[in-house]
Amino acid sequence: MPSASRSHRSYRADVLLVPLEPRSRAAVLNPAPHDALDGIVIAGPDTPSAGTGSAPGGLSRPDVVVMLAHDLAAVDPGLVTRLGISARASGALVGAIVISPDRSWHGPQARRTATELRATADTVVVLADMAPAVALLRVLRGGPRTADTPGPI
Repeated sequence: MPSASRSHRSYRADVLLVPLEPRSRAAVLNPAPHDALDGIVIAGPDTPSAGTGSAPGGLSRPDVVVMLAHDLAAVDPGLVTRLGISARASGALVGAIVISPDRSWHGPQARRTATELRATADTVVVLADMAPAVALLRVLRGGPRTADTPGPI
């Protein structure tokens, strides 16, 4: 009879986080979430966004590209389209996290951006604040966890 013990394996995904507007950039660069995002590449403001066939940001082939938005009215829907095309060309899954959409969700620009996010992303998650977003990103990243690994789950 086989032994009852199992070996546990874990997968660590290459995750690229793309803040779509200044408020999202400030949120991920704040020391508290930034420390919890260890192992996740955060795209910079000079990240190429054209559909060049390569992934945007610091990874040549991310497994997952996640777009982050707080103020949908401040996001260019064309940027969302270009990021989606580029991510898909590299074979990545595309996700979007929208934080507090009730603040700037109702204008025409915000509605266009919301429509483009829904069309571009495989999954769109709407959350109240950054804490659950950080936890979600850590789950997407995966990797081994030990009892002494800090952070919320």
